[in-house]
Amino acid sequence: MIMTSIDSRELSRDELHQWDDLVDHSSQGTVFHKSGWLDACARSLGIKVKVYGCFQNNQLIGGCSLFIEQKWGWVYLADSTCPMTPYGGFILSSPPSSGVHKQESFHRQIISSLIKEIEKEHFFSINIINSPDFLDIRPFTSIGWESSVLYTYYSDLDNKLESHIDPVMKKNIRKAEKNHIIVEPFSDISRYYSLLCETYARKDLDPPCTKNLITELYSFMLNQDCGEMVAAKTPDNDIACADIIVWDRWKAYGFSAASDARFNNSGSPSLIRFEHMKRMRAKNIPKMNLMMGNVLELSQFTTQLNPTLVPYYQIRNRRIHHILS
Repeated sequence: MIMTSIDSRELSRDELHQWDDLVDHSSQGTVFHKSGWLDACARSLGIKVKVYGCFQNNQLIGGCSLFIEQKWGWVYLADSTCPMTPYGGFILSSPPSSGVHKQESFHRQIISSLIKEIEKEHFFSINIINSPDFLDIRPFTSIGWESSVLYTYYSDLDNKLESHIDPVMKKNIRKAEKNHIIVEPFSDISRYYSLLCETYARKDLDPPCTKNLITELYSFMLNQDCGEMVAAKTPDNDIACADIIVWDRWKAYGFSAASDARFNNSGSPSLIRFEHMKRMRAKNIPKMNLMMGNVLELSQFTTQLNPTLVPYYQIRNRRIHHILS
């Protein structure tokens, strides 16, 4: 299938509403692709963001979001992700045909056009982690891009949610209830960030982001009604743990979690995750991306929900390889 009048270029600020509309309707689009999310990250991190679009007859049919960072004063690195932004990169509109041959041809032509436009920038490296629903990376690997596989977990938020849970998690939920732990909405982002820093310090790790970044992103969630924070509280009003989840029209995402070590054996981590999933089900969100497939310790906790393991892909193009070869 040959498309007419195909053109790829960087989108202007005035065209970002078209990008956001594509994000909403593309099966690969996520809340992390939205222009407001990208802007919040760029402001907080002091980097640039560019969104490239592919047009057919003046209609946006595909695109790619990238953060641009200058290094060593002379090279530019392009990355689809940044702290607290797990996915980005390419999204595609639905093909006009249900035939596999025409679908793949349609998407390959979009990707090829976008790659040619992005490579005009001569970035020293391009690193892209697409969303898990972007399945076909052959258009990249066939032209020499490197690839690696990552993992996450999906859980269906249906009426069988309760029956999916492992007996170990059910036991921990009952323990939390016996400890009179309650889960309720929470909005103190400063207190949450302190708890997040404590959580990472216990593992001798720096926090995953600055307070400014998570504050900016939390403000975006509230303004766009696409995220919320809940806390599991003890009878003494201590915060045992807290959980932030974001969502789009396709899925909810386990965005960030923090806990007080004093209450890790109270059952509160299991209770808060289960209660938050029920809150997402009440919003008629069909599926949750649990976001914990690449860290063994977190995977062991997450699998107590009996989710489905889902692969997703990182692709890279580094000029240094071309220079050396």
